[in-house]
This record gives sequence, C-alpha cells and structure tokens, in this order.
Amino acid sequence: MLTVGSKKSGYTLVEVLVVVSIMGILSSMGVVGLRNAVINSRVKDYAVNTAAFLERVANESNRLSSPVCVMKAGDQMLVAYVTDNCDDHPADHFDSFSIEAPATFNCGANFADGHDVQGSDWANGIIFRPRIGLSAAPTEGYVCVQYGTNSNYGVAVKARDKNMIIPMWNLDGSWTRL
Repeated sequence: MLTVGSKKSGYTLVEVLVVVSIMGILSSMGVVGLRNAVINSRVKDYAVNTAAFLERVANESNRLSSPVCVMKAGDQMLVAYVTDNCDDHPADHFDSFSIEAPATFNCGANFADGHDVQGSDWANGIIFRPRIGLSAAPTEGYVCVQYGTNSNYGVAVKARDKNMIIPMWNLDGSWTRL
C-alpha cells in the first residue's frame, strides 16, 4: 500500500525502450565496423599466404632443378605441377593453396583499372624456372585475391627489380605493402 509522498523504485516502460533502442543503434554500427575489419584482415591474410605459397613453389623449383607450373584450379585454389608446360600438366599436383569463398583468385576488370602491378596474372598459369642464387619466379607478375564483391584486393607481386614475391593490399585505391 502506497502512502502519499512515497516514491516507487524502478524504470518506466518509456525509459527502458529508449535505452534498448540506443543500444540497438550502437551495436548495429559496431557490427558494420567489425564486418569491414574482418574482410580487411582476410584480404591481408590471403595476400601474405599467397606470397608465401609462391615463394615456396619457387624454392621447390630450385630444389628440384625442374620447372614448376602454377595455375588456378577453380576460383579458390592454386596448384603446382612439376612440368615445363602449363597446358600439359600431370594428373597430380605436388602442392596446392586454397582460400575460402567468397574470396576468389579472380579480381576481374575492376582490379585491372588503375593498379600499379606490372606483368601478367600468374593464376592463369605461369612457369617457375630454376635459377641458381635467384628466385625461380618469373621476372614480373602477380596473383590477385578479391574478397566477395568488395573493392579490397590482396595481391602477391613479383616486380622486375625485386628478387622476392611481395604481398600487398589495396584499400580504396591506395596500395600498401604488407
């Protein structure tokens, strides 16, 4: 029983609804930021791991003293064959590297517009030839990774003046070395 002048404790329904709506708005902004951070992280990881795979193939080509062909097997896998002709590869490969969908090794026309990467797309097939004291990778080229339909690209690049494959990523038009 309430007496005149006594106060009741608790929150009104309006106060609770205001707090819940504010929390909903803040959490939705956080989810979008978190999603973009996850995409950026995956693109960076794929670029670094692709460069490491290509370096491993180059080292293996030198170790075996045999040419090695690297090419795509679908949109999410690169495979390496011991052969000197990418058109005539053996039935089994000695190494492979795969990425998870929705990432692909096919960046499409948007990547080709304005990128500062020289050479050809190695994912379509390229021969790594053994060279003493140098990388077995061709003089220039790249493998590009795109995550879904986003404009964030990761790339493993071999420049003519470098003796290593360098991972890079593109965020809104600016390239950053990883």
